[in-house]
Amino acid sequence: MNFSVEANIPENQVDKSQTYFDLRMKPEQEQDISITIKNGSDEQATFIVEPHIAVTNQNGVIDYSKDLPKDSSLKHSLTEVISGETKYTLKGKETKKAVFHLKMPKESFDGIILGGFQIHKEQKDTEKDEKQAVQIKNQYAYVIGVKLSEKDQSATPELVLNKVKPGLQNYRTVVTANLQNTQPIIINGLKVDAKISKKAGGQVLHTTAKQDMSMAPNSNFDFPISWDNQELKAGTYHLAVVAEDDKGNKWELEKDFDIKGKETKTLNKDAVELEKDYTMWIIIGVIGIIVLLIIVWFIVKKRNEKAEKIRKQSQARKKKALLREKKIARKRKKQAVSDVS
Repeated sequence: MNFSVEANIPENQVDKSQTYFDLRMKPEQEQDISITIKNGSDEQATFIVEPHIAVTNQNGVIDYSKDLPKDSSLKHSLTEVISGETKYTLKGKETKKAVFHLKMPKESFDGIILGGFQIHKEQKDTEKDEKQAVQIKNQYAYVIGVKLSEKDQSATPELVLNKVKPGLQNYRTVVTANLQNTQPIIINGLKVDAKISKKAGGQVLHTTAKQDMSMAPNSNFDFPISWDNQELKAGTYHLAVVAEDDKGNKWELEKDFDIKGKETKTLNKDAVELEKDYTMWIIIGVIGIIVLLIIVWFIVKKRNEKAEKIRKQSQARKKKALLREKKIARKRKKQAVSDVS
């Protein structure tokens, strides 16, 4: 990159070996912090320096580069305690300091406030046009973290299972479980084992396990559970989650959730590499064959009954004719005897 940045570490840095801000603060304390920007290019350039709240992305990684709404459990965010200019124009080879002002909340708190600065070069209109002309063009940025604390005492992490819903990840069918860290502390070494069945204690249909994840304080993310390239089917399911961090904290979370037919229709249509489930068609085919066999059996039965009826009627006529012939023969024999007498 044709520019560089450096955090100017102040005296109240907790760990002076780190290159990010790790500051020990007091309630209502005010302080300026700065980042040195060096333009390595010969041309004038404008740089954007934006503070962001620390969030957790869907891969279970703490991210300082996204401007997202704050989590419902977050009481004090970096963007609320910091202020300053976010745009700096530097001449070729010029160096400047981006200065920001910190003002801590009035009330004391346990745990940490976590966030970071994202620093990137502002694109010119010509660069934007060039980016639109190609399919992939990288845009580079620096991230400098900011960690604010008031004491060594830390909060106890708490993991909560929120909404569970069907979706797509990379155009593949998944069910996502929203996991939320409701406390102002980082969760490190997070392992999650998620299992989905039709009912609690029933046969496991789908499972996903992942480890070495982290969660930012007071953040949430959608943990994806693979549907194994199968079609999503409407119904009621049960999710069981076992999670554990590197400090031995363990959470066992469960929730029933519904997948609706309207959702499956859209998601299955947009999914790729989907293994079609022909079970229903096979059942319909088998039922059709059974019905057809019943119809054929009924027709054959009716034909046989009709043939048997005709046969019996024919036998009855023959028997009747035979009896009539015998009766005539007896009558003739009797007449002959009478004539001889």
